[in-house]
Amino acid sequence: MRQVISVVGRPNVGKSTLFNRMLGYRKAITEDTPGVTRDRNYGEFEYRGRVFVLIDTGGFEPSREDGFSPLIGQQIEKSIDESSMVLFLLDGREGILPEDKDIARALRRYGKPVFYIINKIDSQKREFNAFEFYELGIEKYYPISALHGTGVEDLLEDIVRSAAEAGEAPGSGEGLSPALKVAIIGRPNTGKSSITNRILKSDRMIVSEVPGTTRDAIDSRVAFKGREIVLIDTAGLRKKSKVTKKIEEYSVSSAIRSVEKAQVVNLVIDAVEGASHQDGSIAHLIAARGKGVCIIVNKWDLVEGKMKQGEYSAAIMESMPHVSFAPVLFVSAKTGRNIGKIIETDTAIYGQLTRMIKTQDLNRALDEIVQKLHPPYQQGKSLRISYINQPKALPPTFILFSNHPERIPEHYKRYLENSLRQKYGFRGVPIRLVFKKK
Repeated sequence: MRQVISVVGRPNVGKSTLFNRMLGYRKAITEDTPGVTRDRNYGEFEYRGRVFVLIDTGGFEPSREDGFSPLIGQQIEKSIDESSMVLFLLDGREGILPEDKDIARALRRYGKPVFYIINKIDSQKREFNAFEFYELGIEKYYPISALHGTGVEDLLEDIVRSAAEAGEAPGSGEGLSPALKVAIIGRPNTGKSSITNRILKSDRMIVSEVPGTTRDAIDSRVAFKGREIVLIDTAGLRKKSKVTKKIEEYSVSSAIRSVEKAQVVNLVIDAVEGASHQDGSIAHLIAARGKGVCIIVNKWDLVEGKMKQGEYSAAIMESMPHVSFAPVLFVSAKTGRNIGKIIETDTAIYGQLTRMIKTQDLNRALDEIVQKLHPPYQQGKSLRISYINQPKALPPTFILFSNHPERIPEHYKRYLENSLRQKYGFRGVPIRLVFKKK
């Protein structure tokens, strides 16, 4: 059983930096701008043989009126509710502020173990001044520097000790089938977070009408027919010309890393706006990385009756021919229509993505394909393809041996790929054809 730990505190006290330090890699955006983390960001780390789930929350700031703070407060409450312990991070440079006292009082209501952590203690003077935090009525605090890592090990030791006292058995999830990692990606404000919430049946992501609400890539877990699914809700990808802030650049790179991390990617398109050139670029990225892909047309309730699904699908494939093999689902996050088909389709795509075909069957199919349409003569040379095998999956990769592999024209390569798809399916999956000298 994994213990769940929430990291809470005012904005800009270093929560994401501590989150990254404990996970051992840069999973969250870290920036000296208050309010960067808005959603709950989940990660896992192991220490002393125990596996913990760490949740990085948005800054607790009840007095702000920018439209996000009440939503962030709700996310923090949900995070603490599902946690077994809380890391309350304070700023050693600024000292105690009234908001810190408010948070301390609020945390006591939950009756859960709270670790009071004084961050940015990187000098003897600051360590001496940290004594003022006893005003919060605490018995112990942890002076650390999340940026440099000092003091974090002592904190981890006490976290493990607290977990042991709570009777939590160590473990790292042995016995579970490998999780399928699914990314939900697309341009801003297409409804990615709303779709994630529908799948999870909870308000896991903050949802608002302001484009760019989600900045980090957020991981959630859901069970589907005995398999663990990791959902990665990403920040919207914008055109480079519109990426003007450093934080937005982080968001784009985070979305690209999410594609790298995932095995199957759901590309969400706004049904009202239709597929754009940017969507085509994203689709090309997904296919180039060898990921399974499903096209999700969201907000279909606003378009239904004005255009047939077949016509809409044809228009999508015309604008993004790189993923002409992808299934298209027409959904509505608002009404819940076809949301249940998303994970079902992703799982089927993953089955195709990991599929291996016997060499004997492949060569029998190759004979039929070549007999139907022989390779064309090239510069007076007769081309022959004599053998095929599949050395790997993820994505399915086929090696074809020819007497003149460098002379095989592109149109015949497309014929071979289409014929293999017609024979074996590979719906939603890019396949690789590698030509080698016999």
